[in-house]
Amino acid sequence: MRDDKIISNESVAILNRLLSQGIFFTYATARSFSSASEITRNISFNLPVIIRNGTILADPQSKREIEISMFGEELQHIRQALAGTAIPGFVTAYFGSNEVKLCLAGRMNEGFQDYLQNHSADRRIHMVDTEDKLYEGETCYFTFIAPKNELQPLYERVKHIEGINCVFQQDKYRTEYWLELCPGNATKASAIQRVKQLCGCQRVIVFGDSENDISMFQMADEAYATQNAIDELKEIATGIIGSNNADGVAKWLEAHV
Repeated sequence: MRDDKIISNESVAILNRLLSQGIFFTYATARSFSSASEITRNISFNLPVIIRNGTILADPQSKREIEISMFGEELQHIRQALAGTAIPGFVTAYFGSNEVKLCLAGRMNEGFQDYLQNHSADRRIHMVDTEDKLYEGETCYFTFIAPKNELQPLYERVKHIEGINCVFQQDKYRTEYWLELCPGNATKASAIQRVKQLCGCQRVIVFGDSENDISMFQMADEAYATQNAIDELKEIATGIIGSNNADGVAKWLEAHV
């Protein structure tokens, strides 16, 4: 995805041509299924897609979740760590087959307000009036948005909770940071291993640019960082390819697959 949050027509054409010729290709993202599906709607993926940093596997054709990792006993420890926090964000939960994003009314800052404006058409967003209501349904994901100095103390409180994974990184498009919590068995790496089993593949090549791509870089047979990737990812990459804005992934695939 480019800096303008779209996938270029050239990348779409290259990927669809390779997919029609039999390449196994999918994506792994921190985004929700709804958000990711809108961005990738013109690409005919043939494998399950990986959502919420590995928390969800979904079928891009039927647009239905295949597998979802939910919090268990560790949820109580998260609740204790988050009690009374003023950091805005939302809790992703399921009520049966319906996904919702629960937000506590009154918790707002510039970054979260921008998020809500950009997702004003998202019917999954529900404002609640008490903290207890944030934990109704089956909880699978937490998202907090704030300046780094405000999020850091919260990160320090939750990062040692056993049985969860934390992703703490800067928004690629704004100055705020995001803190995301998911079940301990949910990572991009573990989800890729599951997709690998489902499709019977023996070899995995991955591409990435962000901190939440580190786990999949560590498990892959080959891992390529885009030119605009963070330094930590470039240090463990097999190689560096063109940037997101220059169709780096699609052009690498076109040249090498």
